[in-house]
Amino acid sequence: MQGHQPHPATPISDAAFLIKRGKKRGSYNCGRCGLPKKGHNCPFGAESDDASTPAPAAVAPATPPMRMRALSSDDVKFAAELADDLEMEEEDREEIDEYPDLDLDGSGGLPASCLWEVLRRLPPVGMLSAARVCRGWRETTRRLWRAAEELRLRVPAKAQIGFVGSVLQKCPGLLKLSIAIESDVDATMLACIAFSCPNLQSLEISTSDSCINRISGDDLARFISDKKCLTSLKMEGCSNLGGFVFSSTSLSTLWLSDLHSLSKMVFNCPSLKEISLEFSRLESDSTDLTSVMDGLGRSCPKLQNIHIASVLLSHDAILALSSASLRGLRMLSLVLGSGITDASVAAIAASFTKLELLDLSGSSISDSGLGMICNVFPETLSKLLLALCPNITSSGIQFAAAQLPCLELMDCGMTICDPDCEKSTDEEDDDTELQKTPNSKMHLTYQKLIIKHNRLKKLSLWGCSGLDALYLNCPNLYELNLNSCTNLHPERLLLQCTNLNSVYAMDCENMLIKTIETQVDSDYSPVETQYSSKRLPDGSKRVRLPYFCSPQPCDDGEKGRRPTKRHCAVIAYGESV
Repeated sequence: MQGHQPHPATPISDAAFLIKRGKKRGSYNCGRCGLPKKGHNCPFGAESDDASTPAPAAVAPATPPMRMRALSSDDVKFAAELADDLEMEEEDREEIDEYPDLDLDGSGGLPASCLWEVLRRLPPVGMLSAARVCRGWRETTRRLWRAAEELRLRVPAKAQIGFVGSVLQKCPGLLKLSIAIESDVDATMLACIAFSCPNLQSLEISTSDSCINRISGDDLARFISDKKCLTSLKMEGCSNLGGFVFSSTSLSTLWLSDLHSLSKMVFNCPSLKEISLEFSRLESDSTDLTSVMDGLGRSCPKLQNIHIASVLLSHDAILALSSASLRGLRMLSLVLGSGITDASVAAIAASFTKLELLDLSGSSISDSGLGMICNVFPETLSKLLLALCPNITSSGIQFAAAQLPCLELMDCGMTICDPDCEKSTDEEDDDTELQKTPNSKMHLTYQKLIIKHNRLKKLSLWGCSGLDALYLNCPNLYELNLNSCTNLHPERLLLQCTNLNSVYAMDCENMLIKTIETQVDSDYSPVETQYSSKRLPDGSKRVRLPYFCSPQPCDDGEKGRRPTKRHCAVIAYGESV
């Protein structure tokens, strides 16, 4: 192996090249005075050295002018390279220390502050490589690691716990840590994090599908109680918690997923403002959600955001939550609870009157419950999600859009659908099935939706196979999801959305996709499509579009303006915007 080569800008004497190139193990003291080399400037060097050989240059301390940016290991190959570099770092340090008489700072006269600004913009792989250049760069990168406040780390499947510990020990001032683990994890990982990051404020642990999270409820409760500065905790794969009693005065955000059959759930967290609990969808889940909701509402009075996803959500659980005095609640998401009915909506509307986001996807509410939502939250509600609610019709959606002027996001996926109508492969099979549909279910199969809204920005109608006509007049709408709207007729579609940026139309007919592409073009005019006498499969004629869909006359001041070209992406085959 070749010895360390000095920086090209460093002047050296001829005698320096005669030194044997190779690693000299065990030489840690100065050859002149016998003192340790680390941080040492020999007082006898200037007198005994040749005049042409410069004295060692001291490395000026580089004080960070601002907070360190986050160090990210999102690159796929970073984890393996980082493990190799950590093993080689001790050898490189010895190799650099072989030449105490040479100027190995490598800065070439560059101010320390400039070197700091250059190196701090490198990714972690680049920083580890920079530490192997010279002594000055090594010290600067060491200071950068110590100044880091946020780290995103990917732990490969073959890595050991020592790998994580060696990385975390480089960052004693770490405040935010995000770890993506590709192997099994247990309480040892929590102990390593607790030891290496004494001032940690935010922790996020994500796991791959193949690994197992063996952390128990007692282990996690002990970690939370010991970390006095911890304010945010997010963890995936919590299927082995069993039960827990969390006690913390600083914790304000808690996300746990894959929960299953918890014997007890106690939250002694008076500062908790946001909680997300996602349970498994297995029928064997025996968690008592009614008692969980009751304890959550009583012990966490400052809650503002609540998200709970479980098939065990019922009307009793909603009543237990609504009995608590959560006056500051702004976001309520109760997902996959088929036991949530219109009576549950009445309890929510009576207890929480300042909601800005309401998500009841997967519930059994009807248009009546949707009407109660419109009556209670007309001035506050900006996000409404009602996906997978089969009892809601297009009339209820249309009424909600008209009665909620602050609405910016609306998700009605899989609401307007015909459960008895299977997806066919061509248009003729579709027409045959529509003709065979009984008259009692015509309201499920043939529904039209008319929405005029000035503030709506996102609208999702994915899976609405019972929708055959759609008229939108939303000037601020920039995202529209029409995936799997298989029965939507191209001639009964009109989009007057001047700011539309992306339209998702996967699993839709080619004619519908071409119609969407035509209408989102800035040169398209809906005048030619206002009238039609084409008969539909049910024998009815197409009706005239509502008055607001007709083009509005422009003002005199805008006649001379040149129209701007819109750029809207129609995603029909799984592309990403």
